[in-house]
Amino acid sequence: MYQVVHFVQYFGFFFSQFTNFILLYLLRAKAGKHLGPFRYLMITFSLYSVVYNYVDIITHPLVLIEKQVFVVINHGPFRYTPGFGYVLVCIFGASFGLCISLLCTQYMFRYIVICHQKYLHLIEGKRLALLFLFPTTISITWFTFCYFGLTITSEKREALRIPFQENYGEDSDVLMFAAGQYWIFGANGEKIWCLRDCFATLGLVGLMGICCFVIIFCGLKTFRKMIEVQGSMSKQTAALNKQLFLTLTLQTLLPFILMYGPVGLIFFAPLFEWNLQLFVSSAGATTAIYPAFEPLIVIFCISLFRNAVFPCTRSKVTTSSGAFSSAL
Repeated sequence: MYQVVHFVQYFGFFFSQFTNFILLYLLRAKAGKHLGPFRYLMITFSLYSVVYNYVDIITHPLVLIEKQVFVVINHGPFRYTPGFGYVLVCIFGASFGLCISLLCTQYMFRYIVICHQKYLHLIEGKRLALLFLFPTTISITWFTFCYFGLTITSEKREALRIPFQENYGEDSDVLMFAAGQYWIFGANGEKIWCLRDCFATLGLVGLMGICCFVIIFCGLKTFRKMIEVQGSMSKQTAALNKQLFLTLTLQTLLPFILMYGPVGLIFFAPLFEWNLQLFVSSAGATTAIYPAFEPLIVIFCISLFRNAVFPCTRSKVTTSSGAFSSAL
C-alpha cells in the first residue's frame, strides 16, 4: 500500500511544479494591475504550494493509526537520521498548517475590501504584509505543538514495533516519526492519559478550528455583502466578484476534502480506537496531490487566465481592466 502512496507523491510533486509555474507565469504576465494587491496573495499561495511539495517529497510522509496512537512517519531519505528526521516531520506539519492559514489571508483580504472599505489603508502597499502575520503565527505554533508534544518515546516505539514491521518492514527503534499517544496502560491495567500528547493534539485541532472559523465568518459576510451591492455593480465587476468568490470557495473545499478531512479523522479515530487504516493511509497521497490541483481552480475559474490558456473558450463579453480594479 505505501508504495502506491509514494508513487502518488512523486506524481503530485512533478505535476504540481508544472501547474504552479503556469499559474505564476499567468499572474506575472497576464494579471498585471488587473487583480491589484490580491495577486500578491495568490502568488504567495502558489509559491507555498511549490515549497510544500519539496517538503513532502523529502519527508515522504506515511500515516498510521494503531489503537490509541496516530503516527506521521518520515519515510524519506532522512528517516533514519536522529533529530533531523524528526524535525522534518514537524516541518511537514507546519507547512500543512500554513495551507489553511494562507487561505484565511485571502478571505480576510476580500472581507476588508468588500465589507469594510474604510480599513483599506491597513492593507495598502507594504502594509499588506501584515496579513501574513496570521499564517506565520499559525505555522510556528503548529510546529511547536508537533515538536514538543508529539515526541518519540520508548512507549510509542514499543507500541508501534509490530505495526511498523508488518506494514513497512521498518524497525521502530530507528525510524523517525511524530506520534500522539492518548493513553498507556499501567501495571494494573488502568488507563493513564498522556497529557502532553493530548494537549498537543488539542492545540492542533484548535488551530484548525480557528482557521475554519475565520474562513466561514469572512466568507459568509463577504457573500452577503456581494448580494447586497450586486445591483450597483457593472456586469463585468459583478462577474469578476463571482469568479473570485467561486475560486476561493473551491480552493477551500479541495483542501478540506483532500487534507483537513482526513487529518481531522486521524486526530479523532484513536480516541475511539477505530480501525480506519485503509482510509487514513490515503492521507499521505491526498495531501501530496492537493498542491497540483489547486492552481487549476484559479486557471479555470478566472476568465482572464482561462482565456489566456484556452483561447477557444474566450467569451464574447470580456472583463475590462477597470472591472478588475474596481472589484478589488
